[in-house]
Amino acid sequence: METLIYIGKVSLYWVLLYACYCLMLRQHTFFQWNRWYLIGSLLIAFALPEIIYPATAPELPVIYEMSASTFAVIRDTPKERESWTWVQILTACYAAGLAVAAALLARDIAQLVKYLRSGELIELEDCTVILIDSNEVGSFSFLKWIVINRNDYENHFDAILRHEMVHTGQRHSVDILLIEILRTIFWFNPVLLLYKRSLQEIHEYLADAQAPNREYYARFLVAYALNAPVASLTNHFFKPSQLKNRIQMIYKNRTSKWMLGTYVVAATLIGTSALFVAGCENQVSRENDPPKTETKKGSKEPIFALVEEQPEYPGGNKEMFKFLGRNIKYPSAASRADVQGKVFVNFVVTSTGDIEDVKILKGIGYGCDEEAARVISKFPKWTPGKQDGKAVSVKFTVPINFMLAEDGEDTATDKETTVVGFKPVQNATDTKESDTKISIRGTLEPLSASTQPLYILNGEEMKQPFDLNTIDPNTISSMNVLKGENATKIYGSRGANGVISILTKDKK
Repeated sequence: METLIYIGKVSLYWVLLYACYCLMLRQHTFFQWNRWYLIGSLLIAFALPEIIYPATAPELPVIYEMSASTFAVIRDTPKERESWTWVQILTACYAAGLAVAAALLARDIAQLVKYLRSGELIELEDCTVILIDSNEVGSFSFLKWIVINRNDYENHFDAILRHEMVHTGQRHSVDILLIEILRTIFWFNPVLLLYKRSLQEIHEYLADAQAPNREYYARFLVAYALNAPVASLTNHFFKPSQLKNRIQMIYKNRTSKWMLGTYVVAATLIGTSALFVAGCENQVSRENDPPKTETKKGSKEPIFALVEEQPEYPGGNKEMFKFLGRNIKYPSAASRADVQGKVFVNFVVTSTGDIEDVKILKGIGYGCDEEAARVISKFPKWTPGKQDGKAVSVKFTVPINFMLAEDGEDTATDKETTVVGFKPVQNATDTKESDTKISIRGTLEPLSASTQPLYILNGEEMKQPFDLNTIDPNTISSMNVLKGENATKIYGSRGANGVISILTKDKK
C-alpha cells in the first residue's frame, strides 16, 4: 500500500512540475534552462514525497489523541470470499503493462541497432557518421552516431551534419533514453509522453540556435518539409509537427535575462507545495501537543493530557482487551444496517484511578457509541498517571473498531483483540432445544484433545476435552477469539491451539 501511495505522489508531482513548465517557462528562449528544468523535474519528483515537515514549524492540530491501541469488535457476516484481492489485481495489471512496455522498448532498440549496423562508417573527431543507402528513414542522431540517408547525404549533408552534431555534442539522446526507461516503468502515466515531446522540441531549438544564418536556415526547414519516418529513441532531424514551433523560435526575440526569475518563482512554488503536502501528512500521522492541563468543572484539580507516566489498566493493555472481550458486544442494529467503523471514547482517569467523564469524541451511531461508552464506564480502578512523582488526573482515549468480517476471514492480528458476535437465531420461537450447532471453521479433521483450543466460559477455563455444542447458541452474547502469539502471551502453552472466550447473555 505504501508503494502505491508513493508512486501516486511521484505521478502527481510530475503533473505539477509539467504544469509549471507549460504556464511559466515554455515560451522562454532559455532553452538550456528549460532542458535542465524538465530533466530535473523527472528526477526530483522521486525525492519530493520524502520531504519531512520541519519539527520547528507550527504543527497543524489533529482531531483525536490516541492513548491506546485500537480494540476491534468484529461481527461475523457470511459472504462469498473473493479469490483475488484488489492489491493482487492491481499488481497483475501493472506486471502485464510492464511486460508490454518493456517489449516495445526492446523492439525500438533492436530497430535502432539494425540501422546503426546497416551503413558505411565515417569516423570524425567528435562523432561517427553512418551513411545508409536508403531513404526509408530520415536522418537522425543517437549518442555519438549520426545516421544520414542517401538523399540527405547528396543534397543537404553540411546543414544536417552541423545540426546533428549539436545533438551529439550536448548528449540529447541521454535525455530521451531516461524518459523511455521511466515510461517503461511508469507505463500507466501519460504525462511522461508530454515530457518526451517537450524535451525533443527543446533539443531542436538548441540545435537550430547554432545555425549561422537564421533566414537561410528557416527557408531550408520549409523546403525540407518531408514526411519522413521517425525512430522513437533518436533525435530526428525533421518532424513535421515541430516545424511551426521551430521557425517561430528561430525568429523570436531572445527572452530578457530578468525573466530568469520565473525559474526561482517556479522552484519556490514547487517547494511550498511539497512542504504543504508534508504538513498535511504530519497532521494525520503525528499527534499535536494539546494544552498541558485543563480544569474540571467544580474542581480545582488540573486534568493533564500528557504526563511523564501514563495511567495504566490493571495488568496492562492485554488485561484491558480481555475485559473488553468479556463485556462488549456488536449492537444488532449496527449489524442489520451493515454499519462499521471506529468509535473514539475519551475519559478521565482521576488521581485515585477512577473512570470519569466518559465522552464519545467520534461515533458511528446505531448503538455502537452507547455500547462503547457503557463498557468503558465499567472499567475497574486504574493505576493513575503521574507528573513530577505525584498522581494526577489524565485524559485517556481508546479507539474501538467495530468491523463486519467476511466468512472465512482471519480476524487475528498482532495489535488487536478480535471479538466475534453471533446474529440471533431467527427461527428459535419456542422453548424446545434448538437444532442449531456451533462449528469451528478452518479445521481439516475432527478436533482432538491435542488440537482443541482452550475454552473460557464466562471467565472460567473449561476442562478438556470440551464439547462446544453443549452450549445453546441462542444463549451466547459474544465470543472472543485469540490466535497465535496473542493467545500464548496471555494463557501460555494452554493457548497454543487458540483461545475461545464465550460470554453468555445471563452473565452480561
